[in-house]
Formats: sequence, C-alpha cells, structure tokens
Amino acid sequence: MSEEKKAYIFDIDESNFNQAVVENSHRLPILVDFWADWCEPCKTLIPILHKLAEELAGQFILAKVNADQQQNLTQQNAVRSLPTVKLIVNGEVVDEFSGAESEAHIRKMLEPYLVRESDKLMAAAVAEYEQGNNEAAIKLMMQAADADPSNIRVQIMTMKVLMENGRKEEAAIIFGRIPAEQKQTSDVLAIQSQLEAIDPVVGAKLEELQARIEKDENDLAAREELSVILVQETKFESALEQLLEIMKRDRAYNDDAGRQGLLKLFETLGSANPLVTQYRRRIATLLN
Repeated sequence: MSEEKKAYIFDIDESNFNQAVVENSHRLPILVDFWADWCEPCKTLIPILHKLAEELAGQFILAKVNADQQQNLTQQNAVRSLPTVKLIVNGEVVDEFSGAESEAHIRKMLEPYLVRESDKLMAAAVAEYEQGNNEAAIKLMMQAADADPSNIRVQIMTMKVLMENGRKEEAAIIFGRIPAEQKQTSDVLAIQSQLEAIDPVVGAKLEELQARIEKDENDLAAREELSVILVQETKFESALEQLLEIMKRDRAYNDDAGRQGLLKLFETLGSANPLVTQYRRRIATLLN
C-alpha cells in the first residue's frame, strides 16, 4: 500500500479503534469493514471499498477490521456475519450493510456524508470563530447551512454556535428543517433539549398571558404579546395559531396585526418550511 493510500485506509485493532474510528468520525465519515481471510464475499467487496477510498481520496476513511484477529471489537460492534460494513459519523453508526453490496449501493450510502463545499465553508467559519470573529463566523455558517440543508454536520455546528451566542430563534429555524430521521442523533437531541428549555421568568409570563386569554378569548393584546414570546421560545406553530386567531377575530385590530404578524413570521421561517405552506392555506381559506 502506498503512503498516499495510508492516509485514508487503516487497519484497525483495539489499540487504535477509538482514535482512528470514533474520534476521526467527528472530522470525516468512517467506513468500517469487518472481514476475514476465509470469507469469499469479503474478497469481492474489498476491491470495491479500496477503489472508492482511492477515488474519493480523503473524503472518507476506510477502516478495516480483521474479524478473526479482532474478536472483541467484532463482538462489541454486534457483527453477526461477514462482511459487515458500518458507516460511522460523529461517533454513531448512521448506516450499515452485510454481504458484498454493489459499488453503486455503497456510493449512495456514502454520498450524504462526504465532504462538500459547505464543509469547506464551515471550516473557514470555524477558523473565524476560534479567532473570536463571531459575527463573521456566524455569517459564513449561515451561508453554509442555507446552501446545503442536507449536510447535517453543517446544520449541527451552525445551531450549536447560534445557541452559544444567544440566537435561539435562528437555531430553531434550522432545527425545523432537519429531516425527522436525522433528529434522533445525540447531537441533535441535545440541541432540541436546549431549544425546549424555558426560562422561569418567561414561563411565568406565558402562564399569565394564557390565563388572560382563558378569561377573555377576545383579549387580542394578550394573544399578540403571547405570539411574540412564543416566537422567542421557538414555538412557531403555537405563535402562528395565536396570530391566525387574531386575524379571525378582528382584522382591524392594531392595523391588521394578525395577518401582518403571520406574513412576518412566514418570512422568518422561509418558504420551504411546511408550517408556512399550512398556514398560507389557512389564511386563504379564511379570506375566501
């Protein structure tokens, strides 16, 4: 194996698994191949994996585990047949297969996790952030997140930095566009917990406004104030519901505050957000 190949193809044992696989998976996708000398399908698969590793040079790491020699690692990773290939990203298995899959299948499996232009932009943003240039960094991160919504690595980093800088509402907008299946990773669940946390003072104010509305459903000032707090707490659907209710009850209230608030929130959420489509339809129904 050439020195160049060694940069992205590794033989793995218990001594280097944590660093080469777990730690590196926070930097690049890691494709872990559990194989054995006696396994015929392994012999079919290995050239395909090597070809992809060489072609995509540095966009992912191929980590090879000899299952016969590394029985503890094989058992710890719940490998029941050979070959088994696991794709690890950010310390977690995001996809896997057993048997000698085709090159096309493996390419499709890797594609969402390969280093992209948005990753390069994020790297530049992180460099700015580490130098204390927070605003410049966040601007670059938002550009990367908007340009490549399917890159979960970029979305997670952008949300983390936004939360660190008290920009919870913007982080929640990004969270809202992450596909449901990707919201189950530990990093995204941790961000969700932070987004859902309510400050005690804010919680008391919410209860006060809700009590006013329960006492008088036509207290539109309470509904309007409540919608503002709900937006700040990233409870966008509840905020939209309050604004729609204001629009239903009195179009003249505060210069059509219900409809104007809805339109402003649509702009914030972005046209791709399913809530925007849903509430545009409800406004159209109400107007007609």
